[in-house]
Amino acid sequence: MHDPTGKFQGSLTPKRERLAKIISLIEQPPFLSIPVFILICMLKTDDLEDGLIFSAIAIITTTIIPLALIVYFSKRYGNDDRLDVVRKEDRFLPMIFGIMGYSLGFGLLWYLDAPDLATVLMLCYAVVTAAMMLITFFWKISVHSCGVVGPSMVLSVGFWPYGLLYFLLLPPVIWSRYVLRKHTPLQLAMGAIVGGAITAIIFWMML
Repeated sequence: MHDPTGKFQGSLTPKRERLAKIISLIEQPPFLSIPVFILICMLKTDDLEDGLIFSAIAIITTTIIPLALIVYFSKRYGNDDRLDVVRKEDRFLPMIFGIMGYSLGFGLLWYLDAPDLATVLMLCYAVVTAAMMLITFFWKISVHSCGVVGPSMVLSVGFWPYGLLYFLLLPPVIWSRYVLRKHTPLQLAMGAIVGGAITAIIFWMML
């Protein structure tokens, strides 16, 4: 990463490339949200049935809907990887619909009186995605690195200090996206910084 504005110029062995693709797939933001929302909704709610309802709402709006959008638009725009919309020009519509899904999730969690951490995190997903969408008009900022920071921050707040362990997912995803030539080091760093800054502001205002 000698040039923070340049993509990876080296070569990868087949084994390392396969590992990078696996990490990139597993650490898709929609997948990373699943354990976070389940932990919050189940452990911060006294009633089991309510916890299950909140978890289902969160998983549908932060995982199922976004993944369906990614697969649809990836196929529509001719990407080889069905779980990645490669060109920044093609990310506008998936992000718009993603924001709508997160907003729906926020409204439902707020109306049903879900735990504050879950409701505020859902709001963070909507606002951060809107910010990323605006940036994506001009620059391909990393959604992957951004998608690690927000959930890690909310886990750190709700389950201190053990929630900090989720931040350990950040270095592997940065490495994988870099060596797969998806992003420059600067794009990866800014994804984490922008996501973290917006999330911190929302936490400060609402928690």
